[in-house]
Amino acid sequence: MPTPDDRWFEAVARVDARDADLVADMLTDAGATGVSIEPAIHVQDNADFAYEELMDEPWTVRATFVEPFDEAEQAAVRATIEGLELAGTLTSFTIAEAEPVDWAEEWKKFYRRQRIGERLVIVPSWEEYQPAEGEVAVLLDPGAAFGTGEHETTRLCLAALEARVQPGQRVLDVGAGSGILAITARLLGAGEVHAIDIDAETVRVAVENAETNGVARDIEFAAGSVGDLWPWKDRADRAPEGYDIVLANISSTVIGLLADDLARAVAPGGLLIASGFILRDADEVRGALTGVGLTEVNYRTEGNWGCLVMSR
Repeated sequence: MPTPDDRWFEAVARVDARDADLVADMLTDAGATGVSIEPAIHVQDNADFAYEELMDEPWTVRATFVEPFDEAEQAAVRATIEGLELAGTLTSFTIAEAEPVDWAEEWKKFYRRQRIGERLVIVPSWEEYQPAEGEVAVLLDPGAAFGTGEHETTRLCLAALEARVQPGQRVLDVGAGSGILAITARLLGAGEVHAIDIDAETVRVAVENAETNGVARDIEFAAGSVGDLWPWKDRADRAPEGYDIVLANISSTVIGLLADDLARAVAPGGLLIASGFILRDADEVRGALTGVGLTEVNYRTEGNWGCLVMSR
């Protein structure tokens, strides 16, 4: 079994599109631990995630080999590739030792600082940042949990929270993920903040993010949900009700299933900020929440996602 400490080699062939499968099969038979085919593509204008494969440009076949993969073995692979009866031209073929990549860290290169609403700045926890006067900086390392601040639903919830949370208010975050909403609520001045998620590992990530932001003692995290999975059933001071703001960035299906319990958690005059649903499901979510006695206060969208603010 290969390990991260092994030496890795990458073989890269640039071939005619018609020959990509043949070359990939040959590299697999030669002992490659992994093979991928990367078509030449053209991204279509004015379309989301739409592209066309180009058959008249070289495609890339990429394979990885683990040591021992000595010069004799490399030469044998090269000779086999160059000896194949191909429909088109073998543009190039290279073998080189691959640089080790720590994928647990690599993704961080693509996670950037973000500004949301009037005052919020979401900052990667490994980045130094000095907030300007009036700014509220939230330091975040999402790990495996949902909630980087980059997704439209998270941004919608953050903006709605920033506009409405008042000092000292009681806040409940249902489906807390990375803890970004609960942490932000506390940093914006909320008093008693509770955050729950059905995934215990996600809760661990959220606690670590709260520690990074210096608010771990001010937020109570637990594995669970509203309703039957309420984690504090044995505590009279943790009744699933009376919250000034309830946050539920989950999904249309789960909002529908939990609608009654979410509404009960909201104090009279309080708010539910609900997101995690696409635009075509907005009426379904709206119907579920008005059906349990909540009244729509605001509806905002970003991209293909929506966020409803409901009052009780």
